[in-house]
Amino acid sequence: MIYTIRGRRLISTGLGILESGIWIIAISRLFAYVKEPVTILGWAFGFGAGTFVGITLEKWIATGNIVMRIISTARPELLRKDLLDCGVGVTTMAGQGRDSAVQMLFVVAPRRRGDELLNIVRNNDPDAFITVDPIQQAIGGYMPLAVEPASMRK
Repeated sequence: MIYTIRGRRLISTGLGILESGIWIIAISRLFAYVKEPVTILGWAFGFGAGTFVGITLEKWIATGNIVMRIISTARPELLRKDLLDCGVGVTTMAGQGRDSAVQMLFVVAPRRRGDELLNIVRNNDPDAFITVDPIQQAIGGYMPLAVEPASMRK
C-alpha cells in the first residue's frame, strides 16, 4: 500500500502478487482445517501479528524521502551549520512567529535519516517547532542519495 501511494507501480505490482498469493494459500488452508472458534481466533491473531511485523519492517527499511520544516528562534545559524555538516541541504528563510522573528529551515532527506536529523534539531533548539512529512517526489536542489547517517560514518 505504501508503494502504491508513492506511485511505485512495479514494486506495488510485485508485492500485490506476492501478498495475494500468500492470502489465497492461507485462506484455502483456513477453509480446509479450521472448524472451531478458537482456531479462527488464532488465525485472526496471526493476521494481526503479520500486520504488526510488516509495519515494523517497513519502518526499519524506511524507504523514500521526507521534508522536515523547522521553525527556530534559538540559534538557527548553529542549527543550520550542524544540519549542513550532516550532509543534507538546508534552505533557510526569515519569518515572523507569534511573539518574535523566527528562522524557517527546510530539509529534504532520506527517511531513514529522520531520527538522526530530529536529534540534531532537538539538541540545538529543544523548543523548535518541527513538522515531518513524506514526499512523493523531489526534483533539483541538493539531495545526496547515498549519504550515510553520522552514526555510521567513521
